[in-house]
Amino acid sequence: MNNAPRLSPWLTGVAYYLGKYFIFPLYFGRIAITGREQIPKQGALLVTPTHRSRWDAVLVPLSVGWLVSGRHLYFMVAAEEVRGGQGWWIRRLGGFPVQRQKPGRETLTTAIALLSRGDSLVVFPEGKISRDGTLLPLKPGSVHLALQAVQQNPELILHILPIHLQYSHPYQPWRTQVTINIGSPLRVVAPAGQPLRRATLDLTATLHQSLTALGESLHHPP
Repeated sequence: MNNAPRLSPWLTGVAYYLGKYFIFPLYFGRIAITGREQIPKQGALLVTPTHRSRWDAVLVPLSVGWLVSGRHLYFMVAAEEVRGGQGWWIRRLGGFPVQRQKPGRETLTTAIALLSRGDSLVVFPEGKISRDGTLLPLKPGSVHLALQAVQQNPELILHILPIHLQYSHPYQPWRTQVTINIGSPLRVVAPAGQPLRRATLDLTATLHQSLTALGESLHHPP
């Protein structure tokens, strides 16, 4: 399987504009986005949103993508989705395939290479959709990728950006309201005097705490 991303800047630009000015206003009710000032202006970025709907993959770019930050986003997408005509579009919009149960070496190499060159990669760390809004246990793979990238590139500036998405209805019918809360970025540093596995588990726990706090802030605003 050829995992190389084939992002088309002009096509993603058109898609962003259509989404922001036509599709989202027509379909959704209010879309509230907070925390855009948290988006790092420099360095590589691992974007780690909660996963509540298939809509997440198009709302995340609205929140932190090219129109907002000047960053083109790359996505890990389930391999079964990256096929045929749909697969062609997904690849041009920055997606590349991953086997969810056991990601192949080529996929991991592609992801690390994207981060190492300073790009922005979106990975849903829960690994699947949680319809009831409960934060599922995070899979450590995305954090492991980030730590490997900084280990291989000591000068690399890399942050993890937690994002919490919430919909007013679990299946997002017409006029569903959306709340997107962007949290403080987590700087990724190479583990010093600590096994990579231990550092991965610790940083994954920190990310889980950040996503939990973002969700709680929506239910209990200051």
